[in-house]
Amino acid sequence: MEQANKILRYTKITTAIFIGLVVVADIFGVVISRYIANFWAEKYDNLSVVILTTIFYVGTVLAYVVLFTLYKLLTNMSKDIVFDKDNTNLMKRISLACLLMGVDCMVGTIAWSGTIYLAVICFFMTLIILCVRAVFDKAIAMKDELDLTI
Repeated sequence: MEQANKILRYTKITTAIFIGLVVVADIFGVVISRYIANFWAEKYDNLSVVILTTIFYVGTVLAYVVLFTLYKLLTNMSKDIVFDKDNTNLMKRISLACLLMGVDCMVGTIAWSGTIYLAVICFFMTLIILCVRAVFDKAIAMKDELDLTI
């Protein structure tokens, strides 16, 4: 049990660090987007830079949703609230944000085809989270059924 609490504590710390990294990315987003457009995508027109900057900032907003929701989920688990409907709703929010990030990256292929790789990763993460959510839903149903038989 102590090992699980350590993992949850370190994961919460890491999530907070990632939130900080997204804040830094937001501060330098215009520079980062221009760099990606010019050096990775080899696009120098203003439209491509604007598209990639927009995609970048939509992605960071969705990253905030994922990270803050994940932090709430980890907080619930550290309080021994595991197989709970609130947690499955949090997982639903995370999976929806990942799906929308995938769509965001797909739209980004208008300016640079390299964003397709990020979209595939987002869609894959959505599937993993939905599978874990289904397991949690099944465990909750089994727990409720067990509570009724006692």
